[in-house]
Amino acid sequence: MKQCPTCQEEFADKFGFCPVDGTPLTTQVAQPVVAARAADESLVTAPASSSADPASSNGFLHQDGEETVSSQPVHDRGEFHLTFLEDEGLTRRLVREVKAAAHEAELTWPEFKRDPAGFTRRTANASGALVKKFFRQDYAVPAVVTPFVVFLLIGGVWAGVRFRCEFRSLMGRPCPAGSVNPYEDLELVQMIDPENEIPKEQQKPDKGPAGTETGKGGGSKPKQDAAHGGGGGGRQEELPASQGKLPTAQLVPPILTANPKPPAITNPHLPTPVTMQVDPMLIKPDPRDIPYGLPNSTATVPSSGPGTGGGMGTGSGGGMGSGDGTGLGPGRGYNTGGGDAHEGGGGRGGGGGGDVDYNRPFRQNEVTRKAIITYKPEPGFTEDARKNNVTGVVRLRAILHASGSVSDVSVVKGLPDGLTEKAISAARQIRFTPAEKDGHAVSQYIVLEYNFNIY
Repeated sequence: MKQCPTCQEEFADKFGFCPVDGTPLTTQVAQPVVAARAADESLVTAPASSSADPASSNGFLHQDGEETVSSQPVHDRGEFHLTFLEDEGLTRRLVREVKAAAHEAELTWPEFKRDPAGFTRRTANASGALVKKFFRQDYAVPAVVTPFVVFLLIGGVWAGVRFRCEFRSLMGRPCPAGSVNPYEDLELVQMIDPENEIPKEQQKPDKGPAGTETGKGGGSKPKQDAAHGGGGGGRQEELPASQGKLPTAQLVPPILTANPKPPAITNPHLPTPVTMQVDPMLIKPDPRDIPYGLPNSTATVPSSGPGTGGGMGTGSGGGMGSGDGTGLGPGRGYNTGGGDAHEGGGGRGGGGGGDVDYNRPFRQNEVTRKAIITYKPEPGFTEDARKNNVTGVVRLRAILHASGSVSDVSVVKGLPDGLTEKAISAARQIRFTPAEKDGHAVSQYIVLEYNFNIY
């Protein structure tokens, strides 16, 4: 058994330190004493001290009338000793400390099971002793008291300012600047609908000419200047705005906005034209006898769209498109071209609102009207494919050129025994009406599929 020189508790031999206060344990049987044989020997025997302390400050134990060296020296826990950390990584040191703590817990657990009440009492006494020792230090009390004093001072100052402000208010005198909340007397007057009352962020205006006409100008003014603005509308219908022609363009605000459905009054005595507030130099007239709508829409069921304020589209204001105003397309106010309304000059303008290269191929979602295939021949089987029972799909990517020819045919997925070559030959014989963008015939990408099956 081992004994703690401080608390006089006995522990098993496997313990090296006292679980209560961390003092190194000593064996109850003292080690034999070697008598002093020479002047340079450091360990000597001496008569027993009359002190009742079981351990002296030098680490010697008194037993059997002699002073003997203990198995491990007793350290003075009231002093600070400089500790040098090993030159190792933080992770490795952390793992080592965790393992040491786990090991100490394993050593302490049997003592706790043996005497829970005593173990708890000793732990509480040791903790209390550490707290007392901490507060006995010179810096401990000021360090603990200072934050509370600062908090009380700040709270007192704030309460004094508030009390002073209330007192001045009762006396009919204004409070000092900065001592009151400037928003304290605000009242809630009305809630704002973010979808209808807050203006939408508009797209950045394009650099090139705006509109659907053919030209590089910006409008009716003589001096070259880019046109800006836009509009949108709808009648809160679930279906998207349907395809059709644009209303007549004029710079006077419209009296009657576009509606794809037939008017309720037939043969009116005073007919009113359907218009939109756009510079007429930017919009190409459309004499076709078809319903009004958005030229780039793919919907065929007559609908004004989910927008508001009349007109057609997803915006508001009685115009055409997704903007906010009586004009056309993204933008605000009236006219077209994006951004805030501004009347341009320099003659007829077109190109959809920006610099567009109509010679390049376009994707299907970029064109105003998709290409329409009028003739698509079947490729037919080859004898080798029929003998080998080859079936499947050949997928090709090609360009339906604005000139009416099929070019740049590439294979996405092919089949053996000459079926891919058959599909390419049939694709080159396709006849079609070219796609259009802003009134221009343009080239369009397309994906063609040919199914080869043996029945």
